[in-house]
Amino acid sequence: MAGFQALEAAGVSIVALLNRRFAERDGGAGVAAMLANTRELKTMALNSGQLIQQPSISVFCYRVSVDHETRPGWSAVANGDGIPRIPLRLHFLIGAFAATVEEELLWLGLTAQILEGEGVLTGPLLLPVTLPTGGTVNPWRPGDVIQVVTDDLALDSMSEAFQSLNTDYRLQLPYLARVICIDGAQQDIAERIATVAARVDRLTEVPV
Repeated sequence: MAGFQALEAAGVSIVALLNRRFAERDGGAGVAAMLANTRELKTMALNSGQLIQQPSISVFCYRVSVDHETRPGWSAVANGDGIPRIPLRLHFLIGAFAATVEEELLWLGLTAQILEGEGVLTGPLLLPVTLPTGGTVNPWRPGDVIQVVTDDLALDSMSEAFQSLNTDYRLQLPYLARVICIDGAQQDIAERIATVAARVDRLTEVPV
């Protein structure tokens, strides 16, 4: 169960994990991962890296969906403790931006290796988020676990996504993070009413 900042915190945690492992494996120089929006994807694709460092790994969150597998269970829990919860999945695309195709494939392969080997984020791997006003807030609760797994995304769907971005298609790895369960405010639970059924036996008088 987590606060409403958990979606942001999940994205930040994934990027932080990648950058930590990149630094360990290439001596702290070279590739860097970043959360990217549509504007930054266009910038990374069109310029030579003057505004955004290359080589780079982009983590582009393009969709948030409800996790229908766990939603009935969480609804049952909410019926007991009065805390509504919505389990979510964060869908994202991982792309590489570098000077050559060979280098892009190299970094995509390393990213896939990291996420496959460390696809379960919990404890200190789940980071807090920085507030716009300064300071940090930790939306996670003890025992929270986020699993990062490969996603199924058809090629035509990915091509349509890049057409909407008005930029050339680039090789992407589709992933999703699950289950990000955001809890709501405590609600009053209706008082349970017990119904007791009583059986009454009637004696029938038979005339003599």
